[in-house]
Amino acid sequence: MKRFILTIYILLGMLGAVQATTFVGYPISPQQTQISLLTCSPGELIYELFGHTAIRVTDPTHGIDFTVNYGLFSFDQPHFVYRFVRGKTDYMVGVSYTSSFIKSYKERGSTVTESILNLTEQEKADLISRLDENLLPENREYRYNFIYNNCATKVRDMIETSLNRKISYPTHVDYYSFREAIMLYTENAPWSQLGFDLCLGKGADKNTTQRELLFLPEMLGNTYASASVTDSIGKVPLCTRTHTLTAGVSEDSSSWFSPTLCAYLLLLFALYASFFLRKHKVWLEVFDIVIFTINALGGCLILFLILYSQHPFTGQNYNILWMNPLTIFPLLAAIFPFLKKINGLFYLGATTMCLIFIIVMPILLQHFNLAVLPWVSTMLLRSYLRFAEIRERHKNRIRI
Repeated sequence: MKRFILTIYILLGMLGAVQATTFVGYPISPQQTQISLLTCSPGELIYELFGHTAIRVTDPTHGIDFTVNYGLFSFDQPHFVYRFVRGKTDYMVGVSYTSSFIKSYKERGSTVTESILNLTEQEKADLISRLDENLLPENREYRYNFIYNNCATKVRDMIETSLNRKISYPTHVDYYSFREAIMLYTENAPWSQLGFDLCLGKGADKNTTQRELLFLPEMLGNTYASASVTDSIGKVPLCTRTHTLTAGVSEDSSSWFSPTLCAYLLLLFALYASFFLRKHKVWLEVFDIVIFTINALGGCLILFLILYSQHPFTGQNYNILWMNPLTIFPLLAAIFPFLKKINGLFYLGATTMCLIFIIVMPILLQHFNLAVLPWVSTMLLRSYLRFAEIRERHKNRIRI
């Protein structure tokens, strides 16, 4: 699954080697054709974290060995970034020689596993026909959805639709929420995991069904390897054989430099600065402006996702309770001095907001990233101390 940026060259390797954009016109014999599921293991880059899925079609009698995948998109799409954030990115289906496809994943160090599908001649013919139809220029694009309509679910749906028999998926023992399934593949990419946790609301914490979990390529590959189909003679395996085409290089890519560590270091610095650098009020004010502005920018993104994005699970996001655009106020007050008259009101509100969030955080039906608590605690500390300072100055004026 390609969640973020993925170039055609990464997927197709030597693009110039591809001579056909569709199977139409190629003499494929269902009797001799072998159709299989290719599963590519995750890579290290953000757009490689979830791996990839493709369909391989081989007919040795006619020298055909093509791979079809649904993970392509063009950077030339108008307003690409805006459309991506809104969940309106159009992906494409493409075809390449299997040798080029495997080579590109071998070069990035991924394992490519092949599961040969146990299909009847009619099912093979139906699947090839559907692939042909999708590969036509007018049908290549589809509206991408990283949970419900991605490279893995498109392949799953194509295979299911082409089967004339009932497919039975194995019942998985481990039950995951959508967020937990995503976290399985981002545990070594803590900054990406932070991004998912901030952008996804409570809907991501509901449990998946067995079929819904197949939005992850490796889950799809493992499930199909154990699935069965029922025909007139009973149950038979969906896959006749699963083997590795190219072995990847397994490396520990985990990093100690995590958002949680940074958030706690920030909290420690805030404590030190607040009680030992109190004389440097200008620098403390700059510190407050920076952390509250960063918080506000994150809040703007979350609010935009809640109101306008078509991505799944971005609504009902309780992160907006603490990370919201209103925290831009310290920056505005620095730019427009007349706003400093209500500084006390803002910092009282921020203190109350942070305190309430920390109290209700354990009972909210949403998972929060581990970095959230120290970050909110930092804002609570600075908000309360700024409010206390403003209140003390106000009392001194009244006495005078």
